[in-house]
Amino acid sequence: MEAWFISDIHLKTAEERNGQILLRFLRSLLETSGPDGRTKTAPKQIHLFLLGDIFDLWIGGSTFFADQFKDLMNALEQFIKAGGRVTYIEGNHDVHIERYFQKKLGAEVFVEAQYYTIDGLKVRVEHGDLINLNDIKYLKYRSIIRNPLLKPLSYLIPGWFWSHVGNKASKKSRAKSGQYRVQNEDQLIGMIRHHIPRAYNEGPFDLIISGHMHVFDDHTVKIQNHEVRSINLGSWFEEEVRVFRLKDGKGEWIKIS
Repeated sequence: MEAWFISDIHLKTAEERNGQILLRFLRSLLETSGPDGRTKTAPKQIHLFLLGDIFDLWIGGSTFFADQFKDLMNALEQFIKAGGRVTYIEGNHDVHIERYFQKKLGAEVFVEAQYYTIDGLKVRVEHGDLINLNDIKYLKYRSIIRNPLLKPLSYLIPGWFWSHVGNKASKKSRAKSGQYRVQNEDQLIGMIRHHIPRAYNEGPFDLIISGHMHVFDDHTVKIQNHEVRSINLGSWFEEEVRVFRLKDGKGEWIKIS
């Protein structure tokens, strides 16, 4: 069994560097052999986890957004048709997406944390936007966008409208969040690690994997005499793109380009 974990790419266009990296990666999951001629893991033995904010904006089930990323959507659909499994945990930039990703492509779509057993390891996956419970402003925003009344509205309002509004808001927040991350990286890592025992109390696990915070962190701690590993996937804003892979019960960081 092979599981891959990706989050926080924040794609604006399919043509940008990270869009092309993601496309090459998705296509590589369909290849039967590597450059050395060795047999690779078959798609039916691969579980791909997309842990939110893959796109800088995707609201509702409109094909408006899918049309902007046709090659990516085709590669994802081919992977699923070949037997690959995809779990998408919505972030705060990709909201109410199940009409497209679940009903059309066949991926699993969730909002809250989920648990999986992979090669004997109990794994908790989540976007990570509930790591910082002191961010009252964001929690209020989350309660609004996650309001059940907004879901049918997200389907009715045209995608171009969401795109126009979202892009204007994104420009303002991106500069602030990037500066905040650089200046407060240690504090953010502290929040991620403080979240581990709180999450463990909701249900035990061997490995917890999250995103959202835009900082890479790989930390092991003991909780109730149980060794737990915590992974935060960082983001794809760095010069070097890394993703996390779990294969044969062992987790490791993989560079992709």
